[in-house]
Amino acid sequence: LGFDIPRFGHVPLILRPDKKKVSKRLGDKDVGEYKNEGIIPEAMFNYLSLLGWSPKTEREIYNRKELQELFTEKNFNSSNAIFDVDKLIAFNKEHIQLMDMNGLVSTVGQLFVEAGIFDETYLNDNGKYVSDVIAVLKQRVRKLIDFISLGSYFFEDLKFYDEKADSKHFTADKIELLEILADRFSQLNSFDHESTETVISELAEEKEIKKAALIHPTRLAVSGMSVGPGLYDLLMVLGQERVVNRLKEAVIYIKKKV
Repeated sequence: LGFDIPRFGHVPLILRPDKKKVSKRLGDKDVGEYKNEGIIPEAMFNYLSLLGWSPKTEREIYNRKELQELFTEKNFNSSNAIFDVDKLIAFNKEHIQLMDMNGLVSTVGQLFVEAGIFDETYLNDNGKYVSDVIAVLKQRVRKLIDFISLGSYFFEDLKFYDEKADSKHFTADKIELLEILADRFSQLNSFDHESTETVISELAEEKEIKKAALIHPTRLAVSGMSVGPGLYDLLMVLGQERVVNRLKEAVIYIKKKV
């Protein structure tokens, strides 16, 4: 037909960690499943671009425009690539940090709505608080759904305490400490990172104990979890009234169980 002969290029095969071909039958996921788990498009695009091809630099995290500008067919690899889910998640964590806060709040806010944590009305009326929660959780999440698993206690009453942390940190000797903390927190005129840290530091010094002996039970009391954002940022976002009430509730809980 007089057409120019097309130039074809073939990316090396993408294999499972066991060196077998990626297969739904073997349990490998399609892109929609990764999306539902909170892998964002930018991270998937970035990671897939580096399977079978390389920019020949020390850097791994790129946006789409940068990858398009760097692309050359000379840098295809000859060996097959391995699809490493852990590395994809690491890429995802990096790309979440790069997301514009407005876009992140819009996306994650809808995830909270879909999860039934709150409705659209709450989201519209409490945008600043939702944004503050997302900002304080941002450094801790690896996938978008982590915002839900790590942050529901910002919006709902605590339903339980982490069982392992409960047995370790909710002991009889913590009753007085949490009572004092609740009292001193309630008296603060400014409830922020600096003031809450000062209260905990001074109490630890008074009782001649390590700060960790206060930090861990306090985190558990206000969040129900043993992990999460930095404690003082966590306290500040939760707010004085909610923090004081949850400390008092934890005291009641410990008294009942010991």
